[in-house]
Amino acid sequence: MSSVRHRVVSVLIAAACAACTKSPTAPAGSTSVAAPSLVSPANGAVIANVAQPVTLTINNGFVTNSSATVSYTFEVATDSAFTTAVLTKEVPQGTGQTSVKLDTLPAGRDYFWHARIKGDDTVGSFTGTIKFTVGPAITLGAPGPVSPISGTATDQRPTFTVTNSVKTGPFGAVSYRFDVATTNAFTTIVTSSTVKEGTTTTAFAPTGDLPADTPLFWRVQAIDSTNNITSPISATQNFATSLSIDLTKVNYQRFVNISSWPVTNKIIDVSQDGGDGHMCINHEKRGVWPVSFFEDNPLVPIEANQWYFAKINGQWYGGAGEWLRVNQICKEGQKSEDIGKDGSWGGPMDTWVPKRGELVGYVVSTPARAWPTWKTLDERSNVVVQPWKVNGISTP
Repeated sequence: MSSVRHRVVSVLIAAACAACTKSPTAPAGSTSVAAPSLVSPANGAVIANVAQPVTLTINNGFVTNSSATVSYTFEVATDSAFTTAVLTKEVPQGTGQTSVKLDTLPAGRDYFWHARIKGDDTVGSFTGTIKFTVGPAITLGAPGPVSPISGTATDQRPTFTVTNSVKTGPFGAVSYRFDVATTNAFTTIVTSSTVKEGTTTTAFAPTGDLPADTPLFWRVQAIDSTNNITSPISATQNFATSLSIDLTKVNYQRFVNISSWPVTNKIIDVSQDGGDGHMCINHEKRGVWPVSFFEDNPLVPIEANQWYFAKINGQWYGGAGEWLRVNQICKEGQKSEDIGKDGSWGGPMDTWVPKRGELVGYVVSTPARAWPTWKTLDERSNVVVQPWKVNGISTP
């Protein structure tokens, strides 16, 4: 009899120990429960602000009554004593694990969380506390348009420039997406490109011509792809491309046809006056193109020719004009009444006398007027078309 009693006692002790391994936290009530274990975020985790909202996850606890209604209370606070609560939320038990998604938390600070189980009328104790940190906020300000600003006219390959976005937080590599469209709704994009950020400004130059003589709109947005952050879109700017010339349809006067020459240069500015005769074409390859020698004279190095294009009786004509020495911009003696005579062109450009306001085309090329005798490279600039200017008492 004593041996039977001994076995019964042993079974009861074993059962009790089995219950101990479940660590019941609230033996009072109709159901015994054991605390859940916290899974994520782990203790000490740092969560990027852009990765919010944070999700709290636990491994489910234990209840002795399988038919009990089980739920979990999650608490989040800004202090480990939970005196400054951020969130208290009770959710029903999930399968195996239970989670709750938080609202977006203020960035750049520490948070503490714990959880407890409830089975029917039995409420367990809170688990130990885990700390996590939400990283600082990353912000990108809207880029500031520099050029072309609204109301300006450009050639067909303007350089779009913005001041860089003002940034806060641990941002990654920033790039800028430039969009050019035919309407301010940007429903029809003419060209779009994403470029790396410059030092203080960022620029984009199209590799192909924009539509000529067309009103256009452009805008920019900064992008931090590492953190999936974008800036507000810049203020939209409007501009118009100037009239251009299809060089393949030009009647070339005496000299080489340059329509197929690669465009490797860009005209910065054209300043002329048919009254006093100055003609200045500044360009990016000034002092860069290789030199040839005027009449093979080593004392007279030349690097380029100015070109003029005139629309006469509905047809564009073109011819190489003055030679440009190394780094030279301006030539004199280009008065309205003299330019045709001095050009050594064929008709009708030989008698061409441009009038004030007449649209004239300009190009800069490598030596072409005595091509190929003094040729270097076969390269040219873009075409700029603008009204002929006459000041003073020369041709009206």
